[in-house]
Amino acid sequence: MGKITRIEQQKKKKNRVNIYIDGEFSLGLYKDTVIKFHLYENKEITPSEISQIKEFEEFADAKEKAINYISYRERSRKEIKDYLTSKGIGNEIAKQILVDLEKANLVDDHKFASAWIKDRSKNNPRGNFALKMELKEKGIGDSEIENILQMVDEKENALKAFEKAVRKYG
Repeated sequence: MGKITRIEQQKKKKNRVNIYIDGEFSLGLYKDTVIKFHLYENKEITPSEISQIKEFEEFADAKEKAINYISYRERSRKEIKDYLTSKGIGNEIAKQILVDLEKANLVDDHKFASAWIKDRSKNNPRGNFALKMELKEKGIGDSEIENILQMVDEKENALKAFEKAVRKYG
């Protein structure tokens, strides 16, 4: 059993705090974690509570990474899962994060595929076969791809690609 002797805000990351137990640095936590576990100075804390806090903090940190990753552009479920795996985050935590992100409507493979197709048609036109391969690589299912590709005017994309090549190569 230890006692929280000090809680101080981190200098570089304003949404995090350092926790000192019995006068020694113990943990760096998000402020949300401090609130969730009702941590305050002079509180007695057991090793099992510290273990629970570390587990929750690992989840919160992984979720923060996922949210940051999807903030740049829409991502597919597979892209997010691969990203979390590359950051050393376990499979169970990654699955739970994906569930949370879907509940918050931050991850939707249909929306992602639609946006991908629109972006490609506008900026870098491709044929349906190339689009299909790109979406498969992003983890989109075959039936979803077929539905999305019905929106694509392949002749228009070919014309755009041709015009772009003429401008580029003369």
